[in-house]
Amino acid sequence: MEKITKKLTKYTSRAQLVEDILAWNDWSGSPTREAQYVQTFKDIYARLLRSNADKFPLVEFIQKHKLSQAEVFLLLRLSALDLQRIMVAGNYQVNTLLEKGQIIGKRAELLSILIDRKSALFTEGIFAAIGGRIDLKKNFLALVTPPKRQTKKRTLNPQRVLSELNKYVVGQDEAKKQVVAGVFEHLTKCARAKEGQAFNKSNIFISGPTGCGKSYMCECLAKILNLPFVHADASQYTQTGYVGMDVGDILRPLANEAKNGKLPISIVFIDEIDKIRQGSEQKGGAASTNVQAELLRLIESTFYRLESRLPIGKSVCKIDISQVLFIVGGAFENLQVKHADKAVGFTTEPVATNRILTADDYISYGMMPELMGRFSYFVQLKGLKKDELRKILFNPYNGPLQQYKELLHTSTQVPCEVIEHLLNNACERHLGARGLHQQVGQLFQEAFLENKVQIEI
Repeated sequence: MEKITKKLTKYTSRAQLVEDILAWNDWSGSPTREAQYVQTFKDIYARLLRSNADKFPLVEFIQKHKLSQAEVFLLLRLSALDLQRIMVAGNYQVNTLLEKGQIIGKRAELLSILIDRKSALFTEGIFAAIGGRIDLKKNFLALVTPPKRQTKKRTLNPQRVLSELNKYVVGQDEAKKQVVAGVFEHLTKCARAKEGQAFNKSNIFISGPTGCGKSYMCECLAKILNLPFVHADASQYTQTGYVGMDVGDILRPLANEAKNGKLPISIVFIDEIDKIRQGSEQKGGAASTNVQAELLRLIESTFYRLESRLPIGKSVCKIDISQVLFIVGGAFENLQVKHADKAVGFTTEPVATNRILTADDYISYGMMPELMGRFSYFVQLKGLKKDELRKILFNPYNGPLQQYKELLHTSTQVPCEVIEHLLNNACERHLGARGLHQQVGQLFQEAFLENKVQIEI
């Protein structure tokens, strides 16, 4: 823990204030450092009193309600705990707050504030009480106002986007580069189209075994770029005129986003494309080849006639879909491609190969040549290995363990032998990341039945 500078100047930036408070709160509890802990708090407290109340809501609240040193301690302690997410729930046992408070003020004084609840911390709605726990309703260390919606154009950098995508998608480095390149080519063409230039769309075709991250990669990329995203399942659609959903329904989630009859720049991911290969039959007797033909018409079109389903009759509207990027994906697990003296490609087991599948390979599998001709990028994902699954499991951004710990408000560690069992099982059964998430869900399902989660509806 770094000492606050002896020159007790006022705080000039939120970052400086937050850094000092978090450093102070990160005290190991060593008796030999109690004096430093107390002095650091007093330094922060003195600097807060000297700071500009118009610039810092925290300072304004302290000065307005003339908070005592003990009240400020409780406010800073709880705010720091909440910001560091030590206890994700946001409400804390009284004993947790008193743990280090006794070396700042008398225990009786601190208890009086928490129990009597006459302090402005409670009367002004900063703290709330739930039984023997205290709930922080407003954290002055966090941003107090949401960022304003940007009205000016955003400058997007492919390398920065790729770096952000790497935080969420483990492995598949070459595939991520290809997909980011394809999306940025589409964005560039959309920008140039506004200048009157005409371009063909650069749609993307992705293949890879189940659970390797095809749809997840696209969804994460859309979130990073803040673009509308639609995830559709090709096996759900039938040829126009048959009972069931037709291909045009893929665009319905975007219909409300249209302005002046034009859909915004958006990403549509159509999964399970291998399920409609030539020879397979869809529900209602519609041939899969005809469904592929419907998809071809959708993907290659600049304008699409979308039917509005009304209680009586139908209404057809023509919408501009030139800014919609289509990405299709499928497992193609039984696809075998002869190369040299051995067969390579996707089999029932994830196998590593330097052979890149081409449009001809997918055509031989049963995809229409005309449809395959509408894709500029062919991206091939590989099955995830054990070390990659381990990284996914412990991913601090959105790994399955992190997700369930936050849901259950727990810091409980999963035993190493359980971790190894999950990883080995996922590898042996070729479950991929999706199967790994399912296993972790089963691991924590009992905790949801043990009153560890309380929800108010």
